[in-house]
Amino acid sequence: MFDAENPSPKRLVLSLLSAPSLPEVGVGLLLRWGELFEIDAATMRVTVGRLTRQGLLSSPQRGIYRMGPEGELIASTARDWVNAETRIGPWRGGWIAVHTSHLGRVNRTALRARERAFRLNGFAEYVTGLWYRPANLRESSSATRARLLSLGLEPEAIVMQSEDMPGVSEKELFALWPREYLETAYISHITNMQESTDRAGKLPLPEATRETLLVGEAVIRQINADPLLPDAIVDGRNRRRMINAMVRYNKFGQDIWQQFVSNG
Repeated sequence: MFDAENPSPKRLVLSLLSAPSLPEVGVGLLLRWGELFEIDAATMRVTVGRLTRQGLLSSPQRGIYRMGPEGELIASTARDWVNAETRIGPWRGGWIAVHTSHLGRVNRTALRARERAFRLNGFAEYVTGLWYRPANLRESSSATRARLLSLGLEPEAIVMQSEDMPGVSEKELFALWPREYLETAYISHITNMQESTDRAGKLPLPEATRETLLVGEAVIRQINADPLLPDAIVDGRNRRRMINAMVRYNKFGQDIWQQFVSNG
């Protein structure tokens, strides 16, 4: 059995409604999903109400929920995992750097949003207030800046791209990313998906539904948080294998989910 921590009520609801196969969900189905993860009905109802008030969910009619205006960015980002590899282009040794020292660190909310934006876009901090990533994405540096801003980076941050960083050691830059951890994670996720696929037919439908959500969500989090590094820094072959395996596992899991929904 795949061993993973149950999602929080908020994460479970947002994960479900980010799935293309579940654009709208009735409260009864949400409560059934909550039961799979030992979340009681009252907690699920409170969570749905809070998310609706925050604009993360909307309710087109009583007891029916879909992603709200504030949740669409979360949903579109979550769904974009399938396109991750297509974002990567050839790397010619250039870097994108972002300078933030002048922005300060007193506002903890702004700091958390800034660092989250960097983390979700594969940047690593070289020295305090100076963040780097390889310039290996197909998008322009302006598009990367726009992506960072949409996720919480302040507009006053200075974004630069250079083919050469005099005085900055390439070896030190390479070491900013945990190569061994990433490569091990890719193989681990591939193994988990294969073992789960082999095991699912032997499990009761609720257990298979629960497991496919946990396994698939863990892989999607890995892909969406992956720095998408060039092969010079991380061996990307297993990253590509993981994404391809997730495409297959996603279809497999969605089929199980549909059976669970239909058996309600």
